[in-house]
Amino acid sequence: MFNNNYLHKHSKQHFYPDLKQSWILVLIFLSALFASSVFASILITLGINTDVAELIAYMIIVGTLVFTAFFYKKTINDKPFIYYKNKVSVWIYILVIPAIIGLGGFVEITGAMILPEMPDFFKKSLENAMDSNLPTIFTAVVAAPVLEEIVCRGIICEGLIKNISPRAGILWSALIFAVIHLNPWQGLSAFVIGCFLGWIYWKTRSIIPCIFIHFVNNALALFLYYYYCEKSGYDLNTPVSEIYGISETVMIIIYVSMFLASFVLLVKILKPKHKDIITITP
Repeated sequence: MFNNNYLHKHSKQHFYPDLKQSWILVLIFLSALFASSVFASILITLGINTDVAELIAYMIIVGTLVFTAFFYKKTINDKPFIYYKNKVSVWIYILVIPAIIGLGGFVEITGAMILPEMPDFFKKSLENAMDSNLPTIFTAVVAAPVLEEIVCRGIICEGLIKNISPRAGILWSALIFAVIHLNPWQGLSAFVIGCFLGWIYWKTRSIIPCIFIHFVNNALALFLYYYYCEKSGYDLNTPVSEIYGISETVMIIIYVSMFLASFVLLVKILKPKHKDIITITP
C-alpha cells in the first residue's frame, strides 16, 4: 500500500517537524488546551456564558498557537501545508462518508468490548462537552476539526512522511492524535480514524478532505448523542446492541462491510495520484 521511497530521493533534506519536534508540538498544544481552560474560567467569572467562554478561549489560545505553528512551518519548509498537485475528486468526499461511519461504528463496538466501562466522572464530563447548543456544536464540528487537522495532518503528518516514510508518518501522527484526546475511550477511536485520515492526507496532499471527514465524524457523534441520549434516555455506557436492537456481531459485519466497500473504491480513485505527488528538491 505504501511506497516508502518516492519522497526520499533527497534524504539529506530536513523538513519541520521531525519526530522529536512533533512531540514537543504536542506538549505545547496540550499546554494551550490547559491555558484555554484557565482563560475560559476567567471569562466565566466575568459573567460570560460557560459555553461561549469556552469557545472564545479555545479559538483565541489554541487557534493562535495552531496558526503560529503553521506560519513557522511554512517559513522553514517554504511550502504551504495545503498543497494541490491534483484536484481532489468530489467522489472522495462522497465515499469517505460511509467509510468513516463504518470505521467509527466498528471502533465504537470493539472499543466497548476491550476497554473498561467509562467511569461516571468522565462520562459526566463528556456529556457536558456534548450539550446541544450552538457554541458547543461550532467547537466540535468546525473549530476542532480545522485546528486539529492543521496540527495532526497538515503539520505533523506531512513532516513525518517526508522525514521518515509515509507508513511511519501516518502511524505516528495517528498516535499523536490519540494522545491529545487524553483518554483511552476517545483515544482508541482517534488512533484508528487518525490512520485513515493520514492515509487520505498522504494520497490527496490536502487537509481539506481530512477536515471534512473530521467534521462528519464529530457531527455524527453529536447527532447520535442528542438523538439516543438526550432525547431517548440512553447513556454513553449503553451497549449499541440495546440501542439499535441488533447484535454486536451483525453490527460489526455491517460496519466493516461499509468501510471496506468504500475503502476499495477510494483506493481505485486515488491509486494513480500518489505517483504525481510533489517532487522534493534540495
